[in-house]
Amino acid sequence: MAIIQLPGATALSRFRLQRLLIQLQEQVPGVQGVSARFLHFAELSKPLNETQQEVLEKIPSYGPARKTVSESGEYILVLPRTGTISPWSSKASDIAHICGLQNVLRIERGIAYYIQSEEPLPAAKIETLLPYLHDRMTESIFRDSANAETLFAHHEPAPVKLIDLLTGGKEALRLADSDLGLALSDDEMDFLLENFLQI
Repeated sequence: MAIIQLPGATALSRFRLQRLLIQLQEQVPGVQGVSARFLHFAELSKPLNETQQEVLEKIPSYGPARKTVSESGEYILVLPRTGTISPWSSKASDIAHICGLQNVLRIERGIAYYIQSEEPLPAAKIETLLPYLHDRMTESIFRDSANAETLFAHHEPAPVKLIDLLTGGKEALRLADSDLGLALSDDEMDFLLENFLQI
C-alpha cells in the first residue's frame, strides 16, 4: 500500500488567522506570523494511472481559490487522532469510490500550520502553543508529514478492558486515563463517576 500527499487551499480565513496569531503571541511574544493550509493524504491499494490521479487531485480542490501560503517557520501538522476515522474522511472516501477510484482505500485531511518567529522556537515554547492548534481529544500532532502514515496503520482490535470503578473509584479511572491516553480532566472524571454510580 502507498500513501500520497495532496496539498489543499488555505485552511483558515484571514480573520481566524489573525485571532490565532494574537493567541499565540500572548503565549510566545516572539511569534511574528502564522499560516495554515489543508493537507490531504490518500491510502492506495495500488498505484493510480494518470487519469485516476487527475480525478483524485480534484477531490481536495474545494473551498476558496488557492492562495499563496507562507510555508516558512515551524511546521506543525494536525491530523485526526491516530486510530480514528474522521467524518470528513468517510465522505471524501465515498466520493472517491463514486468517481471510480476503487484503488483509493481512504482519504484523510489535516491542517499544516507554519509559525514564523524572530528566532527558532525551542521545544518547550512550541509545546505551549499546541493547545491553540489542536484538540488533544480528537487530533494528533506531527512534526513531519512522513509520519502521517501512522494515521493509516491497520491494527488488530485491542481486547476489551474493564475498569473496576466500584472498587477503585477515581484512582482506577485515573490509571485508565493514563494507560489509554484519554486526556480526561478532573471534571470529566467526576462526571463519569457520578453518572456511573447512579446506574
